[in-house]
Formats: sequence, structure tokens, C-alpha cells
Amino acid sequence: MTQTREREVTFDDNSKINVQIIIWSTGFTPDYKWIDIDGVLDGKDFPIHNRGVSPIQGLYYIGLPWQHQRGSALICGVGRDAKFLYSVIKSVF
Repeated sequence: MTQTREREVTFDDNSKINVQIIIWSTGFTPDYKWIDIDGVLDGKDFPIHNRGVSPIQGLYYIGLPWQHQRGSALICGVGRDAKFLYSVIKSVF
């Protein structure tokens, strides 16, 4: 993914698709500034969320540091957050 705008996602080859759900799973160096959706980031360019649930309908995060608990960004702890997000997404769709 190289860009998002509203519900449209653009990829490296310039192909585009419309999406209903995005689960943002971070890498080793988080950088969210490329997400071009009003209301996604706070003043420090960090995702606004509650336990990985964004205020933007259909946008979810997993693996953020201290997303809900100390282990949220670690392999040993991310499963609890994933289970919670699964139940949220399942209830919406």
C-alpha cells in the first residue's frame, strides 16, 4: 500500500481498490503519516483508537505499543488484542 484516501487504497503498481475494513498491523518502525483520512491521527501523528478500534468506521489497528496492554506490540501478547478486535469486527459485519 502506498496511499489511502477515504475508502480507496493504492498499491505500488498504482492499482486501486475500495475497501470496507483495514486492519493496520505495524512493523518495527511505525509511521502513519501516509494515511490521508481526517480524524485518524492525533497531534503527534499517532493513531487515535480505543483498543485498536479507530473512530473511522472500518479502520482497525493491531500491534500498536500499549494498544491495550504491555504485550500489545509483542508476539506473546498481541493475540489477546486480536481476539478482541475479531469480536468487534464480527459484530459489525
